[in-house]
Amino acid sequence: MVEIFIFILGLFFGSFSNVVIRRMPYGNSIVKPASHCPKCLIPIKCIDNLPILSFIFLGGKCRNCKTKISFEYPIVELLTGLLFLSGYLNFGISFNFLIFLILSVLLIIISFIDLHLRIIPDILTISLLIFGLASSFFNPIVSLNFLNSLKGALFGGTFLFLVAWIGEKIYKKEVMGGGDIKLLAAGGSFLGCHNVFLAILIACFIGGLTGLFLILIGNKKKSDFIPFGPFISLGIIILFYFNP
Repeated sequence: MVEIFIFILGLFFGSFSNVVIRRMPYGNSIVKPASHCPKCLIPIKCIDNLPILSFIFLGGKCRNCKTKISFEYPIVELLTGLLFLSGYLNFGISFNFLIFLILSVLLIIISFIDLHLRIIPDILTISLLIFGLASSFFNPIVSLNFLNSLKGALFGGTFLFLVAWIGEKIYKKEVMGGGDIKLLAAGGSFLGCHNVFLAILIACFIGGLTGLFLILIGNKKKSDFIPFGPFISLGIIILFYFNP
């Protein structure tokens, strides 16, 4: 019964994340106006705003103007629900579980904004960094130690900054955005030095395989830019979840 409640709670947090993803980058309020169709601008009824279920019942279309609703909406909701559930099953009711929930929601928002616009808003990465440092006193992954959390943040940010600087000198163009650097610094505050280094290795490995796959199927060219934020986020989540 608790598992079902946690999963449903995650679905609603995923629904809220969709609002943030589509409003925050443009400087719009995440509170007002109420949820509405971006095409016809008619407010969405509560019955049509249920995570996943409303998308299914409406056939993926707006009730009023029949404009197609992006599949991204239920994907974000389902992903958040599954992370909430898996976090509960792994950590139980604990400080680590609470940290994992907040970390998951912020990383999902960051990842999808990066996929859309190839930017990572500073307010998100800085908020994540502050929360990571503040929660270090309750986070056994950094040995309940603020100094370890701070070292992880400094190492993560500095390491990726050097990679970006060297890459820019070699390729004569920007190879890594500042948002990615701040994101890894924030991740380091949750993971500590050793784990944040493993996180960037995981991000590079999965990102490299994904890029190669997209090139092979013709979706991308070798010169195309692929947002790296989602892969950094994935590496952070994996390392925090399994805590090697």
